[in-house]
Amino acid sequence: MLKLKNISLELGGLPILQDLSLAFEEGKIIGLIGPNGAGKSTLFNVISGIIPSATGSKKLRGQELSAAKTYQIARMGITRTFQDSQVSSQMTVLENLVSASPLLRDVSLFRFLFRHKEMQRYQQEAEAKAMELLKKVGLQKKAHVLAGDLSYGQSKLIEILKVFMSDAEMVLLDEPFSGLFPEMIQVVKGLVYELIDSGKTIVLVEHNMKLMEEVCDHIFVLDFGKLIGEGTFAEIRKNEKVVEAYLGY
Repeated sequence: MLKLKNISLELGGLPILQDLSLAFEEGKIIGLIGPNGAGKSTLFNVISGIIPSATGSKKLRGQELSAAKTYQIARMGITRTFQDSQVSSQMTVLENLVSASPLLRDVSLFRFLFRHKEMQRYQQEAEAKAMELLKKVGLQKKAHVLAGDLSYGQSKLIEILKVFMSDAEMVLLDEPFSGLFPEMIQVVKGLVYELIDSGKTIVLVEHNMKLMEEVCDHIFVLDFGKLIGEGTFAEIRKNEKVVEAYLGY
């Protein structure tokens, strides 16, 4: 689905990503692991267009993305979450979810001013979908609460529900399980599986190796911005470079 070829990036003269070539298979959960500073989140920023200065090629189903801006890449079907939740604290939970809906994302001034019935219908459809998602995770009573008043775990859930609202085809999840209680981890894991069941492709950054072993179909291992191993979890666990750099057993 996505092919990266010879991706390199320097920041302040320091090599951050070094000649990375990775291929992400459609409909799979692909893990991205490595020590802190290995370049995992930076690679997400390159893929999603947040950092446009990287060299090399990135192609989504054969279409080159290197010159595309962040919003264009999002419209082509790639979205991401962040280690720290990016929900808008001064908007309600429902407003946060509705804002991620493609039904309302590309509204023109003309449509807003002169096509009220159409806009009302889109708004109602988006709100109905958002409420269904909130019920799925038991947060329907929080719909009209300011997102800034949510707990850390609840904010993480809203961030992932925004992915469902966006209907993106490829989802980059940056440490979605970090800092969560075991019960919440199971909820998030269920959401990840639901995304896969609906035909999405997941790229997952996570430090919990038991979770990665359980959920990932394929794993890439980075160290100092270089690819040092890939394969199933069983295969990378036997890779001496990976064990030395990260796994440590």
